[in-house]
Amino acid sequence: MQKRVVILGGVGFIGTHLCLRLLNDGHEVFCVDIRDTANSPLLRDMPPHPEFRYVRHNIINAFGIRCDEIYNLAAPSRVRYNKALPVETLKVSVLGSINALDTARAEHARILYASTGDVYNTGYRDTTVEAVNCCSTHHILAEGKRAGEALHRAYQYEFGVDARIARIFNTYGSGADLMDQRVVMKMIVAALQNRDILINGSGEQLRTFCWVEDIVDGLVLLMEAPPTETTRTVNFGSNHEVTIRALAEKIVALTGSRSKIVHAEARIDDSRRRTPDISAARRELGWTPRTPLVEGLRRTIGYVEKELSDKAYAGISWVEIS
Repeated sequence: MQKRVVILGGVGFIGTHLCLRLLNDGHEVFCVDIRDTANSPLLRDMPPHPEFRYVRHNIINAFGIRCDEIYNLAAPSRVRYNKALPVETLKVSVLGSINALDTARAEHARILYASTGDVYNTGYRDTTVEAVNCCSTHHILAEGKRAGEALHRAYQYEFGVDARIARIFNTYGSGADLMDQRVVMKMIVAALQNRDILINGSGEQLRTFCWVEDIVDGLVLLMEAPPTETTRTVNFGSNHEVTIRALAEKIVALTGSRSKIVHAEARIDDSRRRTPDISAARRELGWTPRTPLVEGLRRTIGYVEKELSDKAYAGISWVEIS
């Protein structure tokens, strides 16, 4: 049965993949974002689709769209700029959640909120960390997402809104912005240009990386799961751990790069290990990530090679796009 689906943050990395997935499944999709579809490497070249609607709107302002489902993926983390915009980020998480939930309540729509695995890493160890990190990108994003989660639980408890929460851990893949400063994209772009790959600290930090389409599969399964009395909350991410140093070495090998791996001072807030517990996703949704890291890296490298080639052909230098 065709559904009317709203995707907030639909021009973003995960949002674009979700738009394409739901269109392919035969649904009518409203892509809501403050960025134009021309900013998405996947949506900009998409032929006109009769079931696709783009709506330019900032969700910190109220909105109303007749719909069956809402995916709220909006989060201006500004990772690419290595700089937090704390007020804007908190407004999107708090005011944006309220406006999305009010729309879901008015339309009797199901809503899924994309939270982050960073919610497990909030809190301060000492006053020094507090002084350094009170407005760091990851801390502000995590605190905003925690507030957003609380709002979804409150709306379900008080108003009966059918809300679900997806805590998303490190995600990578094709369709990401080349200026994205998340670690996989940053390393691949550097490797393909034979520039130094910078690692903070020893590089022994353990991380997991999940292919974007596997994440989208999980989001759709969570949205389609039967309602529960409390807000269903599920982690999505890979359970295959790799050190940051090993990731860099793997990327250098796969690209045949001449890049050197260079170590810098460790970040004070860099956790030793960040691995999701995905047992609830397995148990409740039958979901596990399917794409091996090496295969996903090869696909991402191919995508980045093409994007860099297209930009070089257009006469755009790396200085201009960074």
